[in-house]
Amino acid sequence: MAIEVILPRVDMDMTEGKIAQWYVRNGDPVSKGQVIFEIETDKATMEIEATADGVLQGSDGATEVVLPVGHVVGWIVQPGEAIPTNGAAASTAAPGEHAPTQLDATVPAAEELAATTPKPCGATADAIPRQGAGDTTHVLRATPLARSIARAQGVDLLAVNGSGPAGRVLARDLPERNTHAAALHLHWFNRGAGVPLVLLHGFGTSTGSWRPLAQQLGDVPVLGIDLPNHGKSPRGAVWHLDAVARLLLARLDQEGITALHLAGHSMGGGAAIALAPLLQQRLRSLTLLAPLGLGPQINGAFIDGMLRATRLESLQPWLALLFGDPVRLSASFAATAWSELESADARAALADMAENLLPDGTQAESLRDRLADLAVPVKLVWGTHDRIVPPEHASGVPGAVALHLLPGVGHLPQVEAVALVASLLRQQLAAANAAGNR
Repeated sequence: MAIEVILPRVDMDMTEGKIAQWYVRNGDPVSKGQVIFEIETDKATMEIEATADGVLQGSDGATEVVLPVGHVVGWIVQPGEAIPTNGAAASTAAPGEHAPTQLDATVPAAEELAATTPKPCGATADAIPRQGAGDTTHVLRATPLARSIARAQGVDLLAVNGSGPAGRVLARDLPERNTHAAALHLHWFNRGAGVPLVLLHGFGTSTGSWRPLAQQLGDVPVLGIDLPNHGKSPRGAVWHLDAVARLLLARLDQEGITALHLAGHSMGGGAAIALAPLLQQRLRSLTLLAPLGLGPQINGAFIDGMLRATRLESLQPWLALLFGDPVRLSASFAATAWSELESADARAALADMAENLLPDGTQAESLRDRLADLAVPVKLVWGTHDRIVPPEHASGVPGAVALHLLPGVGHLPQVEAVALVASLLRQQLAAANAAGNR
């Protein structure tokens, strides 16, 4: 049976939103729980998951178009199944248009929505009405990056003249206030009470890769930060992990985080080691998953192959190396990875970063000595079948570091052994919090 994919209501006041990014294309297979698109509202950014297994159909792939809550943006059908007639009409509408469906009868008209929608604040809205000469109403538009920086810096977008198309405010239009650091994208998976767990992802992916683990952590407050040149964070030259650490520290300061647990995977693990001493008394615990920085070897062919791939088909064999058992590479995982690397600009920025941090396929920086100086609980988690960063790098770490070697697991313990990693993290947080309360 065909299942509607709609623009959902993610908060009580929401009447409309827009799709900021599609993670799958029309005709792609999807799995229940797979993130298929991301929406933006005046208040939040939210990833939307598929509610069933099947194939996405009836989607035009449009983004940045404001739509009412309940708008049908596609269908999940079974192979060979046709979408309903009204859905088929929607799929043949011109880009940016919306053919009526049965659901539309229950969605308020645009004029009604406008009458009941609260006025957006200047620092968060994408499209804000403002008065021009002769009382003509113009629309002030701003990119998501510009909005993120404006929120962090307290900038009123109504006072900024945009240099983008149709006067859209770009990040470069905002006042110079350490913009690069302010722009690192931060996402709260859960804002629960207590000391938050901050997650730093690996090379070539983004904060969204932590979602399965975050879901396993229950009510633990969890947030992730996109590293420079990754996800929604800005592009720019990064020469060493200490520079990444300083940008991360500035972003945590902007978020007002005064105490935290820190966990990092691969390159994010190396950044976490570099960041840990800068946090001083704020750091409660450190958990590292197959981190960089503990030895010179790394699978340089994997990095090169991933960055050379210009099609999903050529990327998949390299992605298989991430798993202890290559059959664990799912179509959903591959499609999500490709969405991060599909842009030539994104690959170019990552290649430049890899050239600086991993010259000639070698880890240029050794951070091993920094673990000895930490006065907080440290866990090191490594898969014995890691084919990207050798698990042998775990040998010789300080005796106080708790080492967990996971048999048969590859470079992604947070994916291949997500329940176990979540359990280890909960133990780490509980022990550190108890020690901090004594």
